[in-house]
Amino acid sequence: MGFLSSLFGGGNPIDTFSVDELKVTEIQLNKKIETIHAEVRRIDQEVQRTYDLAKESSSKSEEVSYARQIKTYLQKKEMKLSSLAQIDKDLQAVSNILILKEREKDLPADVVRKLKKINPEKMESYLIGKKLDTMDDDAQINAIIDMTSGTMEVGVEAEDDLGDILDTIRAGKEGAAHASPDTVKSQKKELE
Repeated sequence: MGFLSSLFGGGNPIDTFSVDELKVTEIQLNKKIETIHAEVRRIDQEVQRTYDLAKESSSKSEEVSYARQIKTYLQKKEMKLSSLAQIDKDLQAVSNILILKEREKDLPADVVRKLKKINPEKMESYLIGKKLDTMDDDAQINAIIDMTSGTMEVGVEAEDDLGDILDTIRAGKEGAAHASPDTVKSQKKELE
């Protein structure tokens, strides 16, 4: 279950929360990000301090002890950065839902109806990959409408089916004139 699905209790994000509730969630996620950044800076300072102490150590056993401490700090930092990456994705999804809710009045009624029927997890994975806040108005509307396209609803990535065609085109450019996708697939398997 994704972040939005857990946040919205499996319901559709468009129906579940108001714009104000989404803004509060966005603020909370930004606070979490700030807190983790502060923790990462603190860990970096501890690593540097421990490294400085290790440089002054007088025995191999002290060096090993400091090295273990540094390793522990670096593992904590890695966990914090991993958490930060997930929170960034969650924030992107919430920000996009907020934009979607604010743009709802600009969308055709059939698009809004389709949006409300999209599986929340599919919507979340689509929205995590988009940066609606960096788009102009028309691009935002187009991205939202794209979400309701047939390929999105059946869970097929729009670009997935282009691989074989692109391989055929590229093979044709390299001199394999009139190559069919099946020919290119078999050639590709032979090369692997």
